[in-house]
Amino acid sequence: MKRISAVLSIVAVGVLAVSFGCGEPTDSNGENNNDNGESESPFSAYFTYPQSGQPDTTIEDRLVELLDDTPEGEKIRGAFYTFSREDVADAFIRASQRGVDVQMVLGNTNVFDNGDRWSAVDRFDEGLGDGLTICSEWDPQQQDEPRGGCMGDNIHHNKFVTISGLEDGTQDVVLQTSSNITTAQLEQFNNMVMVREDAALYEAFVSYWEDLQRDEETPDYNRFERGDDATAAYFFPRSSGDPVLDALAQVDCEQGGDLYLAVAFFTDNRTEVATELKQMDQQGCNVHAITRERDRVGAPGDDVIDELSSGDIELAIFPEGDGTDYDIQLHSKYLAIDAEGGSLDEPVVWTGSHNYTWHALRDNDEVLLKVRDRGLFEAFRDDWERLHSEAEPLHP
Repeated sequence: MKRISAVLSIVAVGVLAVSFGCGEPTDSNGENNNDNGESESPFSAYFTYPQSGQPDTTIEDRLVELLDDTPEGEKIRGAFYTFSREDVADAFIRASQRGVDVQMVLGNTNVFDNGDRWSAVDRFDEGLGDGLTICSEWDPQQQDEPRGGCMGDNIHHNKFVTISGLEDGTQDVVLQTSSNITTAQLEQFNNMVMVREDAALYEAFVSYWEDLQRDEETPDYNRFERGDDATAAYFFPRSSGDPVLDALAQVDCEQGGDLYLAVAFFTDNRTEVATELKQMDQQGCNVHAITRERDRVGAPGDDVIDELSSGDIELAIFPEGDGTDYDIQLHSKYLAIDAEGGSLDEPVVWTGSHNYTWHALRDNDEVLLKVRDRGLFEAFRDDWERLHSEAEPLHP
């Protein structure tokens, strides 16, 4: 494993929440200048920029606002890997108490070393009752550790919420984030995409959620669903193929283009993706990549770094550091593409919970969300530039 010893320095950056509409004016930060904001477009993006000693609650705050804006008779479904934030749990419970049908699926990792549940999970248990499902739940004092996912045999790594309707009449809301709902995540760079009025995508997410809730091992789930024109989603686990390679195969770089990659973990068993990115850069696209160092998961892999740094790719890394700034880290997982050639007729963003690791591809419960929208692409491009200013350049 290559070691990068430079310590990450954190500088002040602003928090950004962006909404998009066709032809909407934007300022230099990509923020919408219209007073009516989100009503102009079905897509919104939220990014966190924590500073040392200053956690960023942007994603949590927006989620709580939406939960509190869900009226009686509607439905909320949540799926999260880890969840320790009691105030956010209380927002789900408040919705349930006023007559919203609220149900939550959590991973089995929300426990202390002695097996006791985190307090937020106890709150869900008390406030939602049968509305709480913990996949592969186990008692460490009574049994060996079981498979960890709902359908996959590693972990339930999802991070999404669906809302059937809001107080203002908005329907079919999907919230896909890279963030777990934990205190540690408030000190990491994350994103959240909100899609509204997309019935097909909403139904696809709800159907996937119902499959997760059944808590039945399904390693060959292999599901892909299209939304209402501009959206689509891969649902995991998958026993074959690589959706990231599928996404890259849609791009023809002969006429140029830009690809912005920010992925927390990128390991050597996904080197084929790095090789494809290098080839695309050589064919005429400008590839910009940021990843993160972490020994425990072997990220980034030596082969990955060798491939990405052997061409002209702009490459940076968030080093593990010496403990001082370790918590201020990259946790987003996205690929934003704008290229004139191939089958893409407008820019696209791929985001979700999916890291570029073997477990994420084959063994985890995950979502990879696709949105075709220039405004969304530009917001993620701007986010990448901010992240790049915080990271350690490796190449060129």
